Amino acid sequence: MNKLAVISDVHDNLVNLQKALDYIQKEQVDYLISTGDLQSLESWQLLDELKIPVWAVMGNADKDIIGEKKLRANLKKINFSANVAAVELNKQKIIFGHYPEIIKKIILHYPNKYTLALAGHTHLPWEEKIGTTKLLNPGNIANIRCAPTFAIIDLNNLKAKLILLNEIK
Repeated sequence: MNKLAVISDVHDNLVNLQKALDYIQKEQVDYLISTGDLQSLESWQLLDELKIPVWAVMGNADKDIIGEKKLRANLKKINFSANVAAVELNKQKIIFGHYPEIIKKIILHYPNKYTLALAGHTHLPWEEKIGTTKLLNPGNIANIRCAPTFAIIDLNNLKAKLILLNEIK
């Protein structure tokens, strides 16, 4: 069990979300983390129905449009957090949240605590190293401001592959 899919900023684009989830299933990914802004209950429920473990945090659109109380009442399987969360997968300590600036502050405050940090919000995919922590943003599923992307990370070596959603048949 060593593949982690990371998605962000779906903004209720159910067609692109389903395309990404079909690819994730075909690639036999073991885990999924969402860094927020799914923006609709339908999008959240698609993640909740997956047969793999899922962790997710809320984004600003989730808070504004759905609300934490409604999400908690409707989600059954997702490991859910309103803001920032952490999980250990395949001996990798992972922290994730919606806002990159918050995740960066945590990494700087706790150097060497996490091997991987994940964020969303900007819609732009990028990766950088802060001390010993790899920080990654998978881009956006929504196809807003940037082409739609998500990432699959090999948890053995933390190598990330950016998946360009428009290139998936």
